Amino acid sequence: MEEQKDEDDHKNWCDTEVSKTNASKTNKEEKIVSIDLKLDGAKAEVELVGTAIQEADDSIAKLTAFMEEASEVRSAGKKENLAAIKDARKAQDAIAEAVAVLQQFYKESGAIDKDALDLMQQRASAPVQLGDKPSTWEASYTGVADPKQQPGGIITVLEKISSDFSQMEADTKAQEVTDEKNYLEEMKTSGIEKARREKESEMKTQEKHRVSDKIASLEKSKKHTKEELGAVEQYLKDLSPACLEGDSTYEDRKSARAAEIQ
Repeated sequence: MEEQKDEDDHKNWCDTEVSKTNASKTNKEEKIVSIDLKLDGAKAEVELVGTAIQEADDSIAKLTAFMEEASEVRSAGKKENLAAIKDARKAQDAIAEAVAVLQQFYKESGAIDKDALDLMQQRASAPVQLGDKPSTWEASYTGVADPKQQPGGIITVLEKISSDFSQMEADTKAQEVTDEKNYLEEMKTSGIEKARREKESEMKTQEKHRVSDKIASLEKSKKHTKEELGAVEQYLKDLSPACLEGDSTYEDRKSARAAEIQ
């Protein structure tokens, strides 16, 4: 009876250990499967985030290049406009000086009387519209003189040229204002978009780091779980000789022992 009791205790212990070990083995295997699923998701997320970062960085590079080029174009345009304005102003000053010299000369020489001179000076302050050819001008006096008729003709032509330079100066100034306004608007819009993209790249990079850390943690957890599974499988093998192997089963030995007692 004592021998049967010992075998019963051993059988109970084996059943408990084998059951616990198999449950632990199943748990470890399921945990590894779960970790693998999480790893697949995390790796896919890292790839998507990496693509988003690259797109943001490419956009930043394009915006930076555009802003640099726009600044260079604006600088060159501003320089050209200022030079054109300066040249137009110098031309007007030179013409005004030439007209003053001619008027003084004609006045002193008696080639033109005071009333006519006053009329020409008044006309100098008003825009003058001339055709391309003197032959198209009206014969009657309209405030425009034939440039071949001295002294009034040459002065009128000079005044017309001065008026053209004045219009050129005004047009160039207006164009400069428009160009500068458009440039500032482009810089503002591009600057806002660039800042948005930079923030996006920064946040996506941080997200990528977080997910990468998560992957590293999952890989570590998987490695540890696999090591535990290996230990469980080894323990199960160690139990086999004492609990699962043998020439006869527990039931057979118990039946034989009972028969001996009878």
